[in-house]
Parts: sequence; structure tokens; C-alpha cells
Amino acid sequence: MSTIKIGVAVARWSSVIMASFNCTSIDLELEAIKRFRDLAPFLDPECRVYRELNGCSTVLCLDFATCPQDLKINKQEWLEFAQLLVHSSHYLGLANSLVFKNGERILSWMTFNQIA
Repeated sequence: MSTIKIGVAVARWSSVIMASFNCTSIDLELEAIKRFRDLAPFLDPECRVYRELNGCSTVLCLDFATCPQDLKINKQEWLEFAQLLVHSSHYLGLANSLVFKNGERILSWMTFNQIA
């Protein structure tokens, strides 16, 4: 297959992919959060995951208000759970800090630098 034919095939394939995915910042953020959930399948689907501005940086918030039963009681289990989520968030470029909430109440705050 000639280089021109390959280029045309790639261009058609790219346009099909791009047509099915809007490249707005909201769409990209939603896709990144979806991938974050894929990396953490143990996270309850009811847990609200969103990004929030904190001064000059962005933090990833996990709100357990709709699923308080999923909050970890054992301190060691909580630490392992949080470390995996912080690494996943950092890997995807979502945020270097995670805030664990129950409604408006902040339960814990963890940064990538604390565990790296």
C-alpha cells in the first residue's frame, strides 16, 4: 500500500474518531474521570468524582455522601486505598492532590508528594 493511501486511510479513521468525540475541555475531563474510574474499579459508582479549584491548583474530589458505607474504617486499608487513587489521578494528569469528602465535610486530604 502506498504512503498516500495509508495517509488517506489514517485521515478517514481520525475523522471518524474525532466526529464521535467532541474535543472540548469538559469532554476531555469527563473522559479522564472515566479512565480514573476504570483504574479504580473498586470505587463505588455512586461516589461522586469531580475536580475542584484550590488556589492555583486543581484537586480531585471524591464525595462519599451517597455511599458512606464505602468509607474505609481500618487506617491501613484507608491508606492503601488512598495511595492507589492518588497514583491513578497523578498518572492521568487529573490532579496531584485528592480530597476525600462526605458532603461538605472534608475527611482527608492526600497529595502525590506525600506518598511518592
